[in-house]
Amino acid sequence: MTQEKQDFLALFDTLSRQKKPFVFFRLPQAKEVVLYQQDTHVHLQTTDLSEEGFVFAPFQHTGTYTYIPNTHQKKLPIPKIISKTRNNKNICEQQKSSYLKLVETAKKQIQDASLQKVVVSRIHITKLTGTIGEAFGRLIAAYPDAMVYYWSHPQTGNWMGATPETLLRLQQNTVHTMALAGTLPFVAGKKPNWTNKELEEQSMVVHYIEERLSQALPKENITIADTYTKRAGNIVHLCTDISVPTNKCTTKELVELLHPTPAVAGLPMANSIQFIIDNEAHDRSFYAGFLGPVSKESTNLYVNLRCAAVFSEQLTLYVGGGITANSNAEDEWQESQRKAETLLRVL
Repeated sequence: MTQEKQDFLALFDTLSRQKKPFVFFRLPQAKEVVLYQQDTHVHLQTTDLSEEGFVFAPFQHTGTYTYIPNTHQKKLPIPKIISKTRNNKNICEQQKSSYLKLVETAKKQIQDASLQKVVVSRIHITKLTGTIGEAFGRLIAAYPDAMVYYWSHPQTGNWMGATPETLLRLQQNTVHTMALAGTLPFVAGKKPNWTNKELEEQSMVVHYIEERLSQALPKENITIADTYTKRAGNIVHLCTDISVPTNKCTTKELVELLHPTPAVAGLPMANSIQFIIDNEAHDRSFYAGFLGPVSKESTNLYVNLRCAAVFSEQLTLYVGGGITANSNAEDEWQESQRKAETLLRVL
């Protein structure tokens, strides 16, 4: 074991035993891991997202956001922990029938015209292989293009993930966000064959974000880039980058405009959220919420996807998919399997 790896794992273990709030994170393509840690057990919350620190927010709006301040921070080299991928061909099969039924229920409501699209999710519980610190290190190594984090807080529990989706990035008075929807397996050297189902799903998200931003910002100032394919581990998505000058909008105002997007909820928004509450068998908690560092210089908030709640000997993974009129239940099941494998293949 290298000294660098040994030091990282020792620090991770020390912080975990102290049971005070801390968060490790590595921004996409960054060459270092950042640590914010609290020296007290106090549950710090913000109502306006003006405090500097790392914010961790649930899927459901609550009006308050838990955060860990950046007053005690440290930058660390990325630990060299080899990511050994595993094949999990038969994962989660025991949940298949209930998930297929959930997809069909969603399609029926879409056919009845109460929904255009809804994102349904499920959980998968698995045993943790090795230590949590090593698992997090493998996650960093496996997904350099993702926002990878480990969050530990007595009030929220412990969470870990590697999310590909930006909610909003604020820099130099410009807000950057993205529409990320549609999923296919990644096949090296092969161009994805996007169907009308994925293209329609992506279009819904783009139009929704444009409409929401135009409620507070001039529509003519919104720049929508060309849609492209974005890889996220073993899968690919359709992605459209969107930017607009902030025009003095606050971080809180922008978050309330953008969260949640149809990429994690659906359309119409109120109907889709109610469907999720009525039909999903679990509480989403912090899955499909948002997280990231906020400071005066810049803000980087991400949608909490490809994530898991972490317990002493097991992980509870959350995965989901967007259902439209063109969805096929079996295909949706396979998509959810691939998303689960994003974490399972390295954890």
